[in-house]
Amino acid sequence: MVVDSPAGLHGKNLSHALKLADCVFVPVQPSLFDMAAAGEFLASLVGAEGRKRCTIGIVGMRVDPRTRAAATLEAFLQQFELPVVTYLRDTQLYPNAAFAGQSIFDAPDYLASREVGQWAPLFEWLDGLG
Repeated sequence: MVVDSPAGLHGKNLSHALKLADCVFVPVQPSLFDMAAAGEFLASLVGAEGRKRCTIGIVGMRVDPRTRAAATLEAFLQQFELPVVTYLRDTQLYPNAAFAGQSIFDAPDYLASREVGQWAPLFEWLDGLG
C-alpha cells in the first residue's frame, strides 16, 4: 500500500506512520526552498529512528540527472546518507494525465515511454526490499 503524506509530517504522527511503513520514499526538487523544507523533514525522518524501522529513498523531482541541479541535489542529500533512487523529469504529461483522470501509465507508449522508464528504478528498488 502506498500512503501519500504531507511533507510537514512530524512528531507523533511521523513516528506512528513509520511504525506502519516498510519503506519511505521522499520526492525532493532541486531548488533552494524545496531542499530547505525537505532538509527539515529528512532530519526528523532519520532522527525519528526511521532508518531502524524502514528503508528511506529519495526521488529527484522535475530534474534531469545529467544537470548541475541534480548534482546539487545529490550533494545536499549526502548529509543524510540517503540514495536518490530515480529522477523524474519536468513534463506536462503528469498534469495532463491527471486532468484526464489518468496516470502516465494510462498514456499511449509513444507519449509516455520515457516517463514510464524513469519509474523503473523506483519499482526495482521497492521490489528489492521484499
